[in-house]
Amino acid sequence: MAELMFGLGQTKKKKETEAKIKQSKAVEWNYKGRIDQDGMILERKEKANREQKWKEEQRTTRKNLKDVTQGETGEMAIRKEQHTREQKWKETGRNQVKSNTNFDMARSLFGGGGPAPRADNDEEEAQVDKVSEKLETTTLETEDVEPLEDENSYYEGGSQDEEEYEEEEK
Repeated sequence: MAELMFGLGQTKKKKETEAKIKQSKAVEWNYKGRIDQDGMILERKEKANREQKWKEEQRTTRKNLKDVTQGETGEMAIRKEQHTREQKWKETGRNQVKSNTNFDMARSLFGGGGPAPRADNDEEEAQVDKVSEKLETTTLETEDVEPLEDENSYYEGGSQDEEEYEEEEK
């Protein structure tokens, strides 16, 4: 029975609080006072006006800053000079790669490194022929060398055991 009374007391308190809430809302909705004289409403209105003025100032300053042009100051001139210097450096690097594609190593080693020699007379043709013949005769002849048979080979004669190698050393 005590449990029943406890439950009833709780519902009674709950109903009282709900009635107070309804009453305060009814008073708020049926407010007959002058809005321009109510303190809270005036404070809210002032705050809203301040915020709107601040936002309008921000908009106008942003709008006015779009029209501002900066003159070239000392720092800007330095940055501009550094930028142009860097761009020229990059361009020379790109041009160097292009010029390296036309480079001929054989001519630089045997012909002086200049552009391709023009055969204007017979002496130059003879020199070019000598160089080409020299290149052909200096090629290695791989047929004379005997290949190694396995990884235990110590010389060109074929594979050996370690014991045979030690005997040869003695």
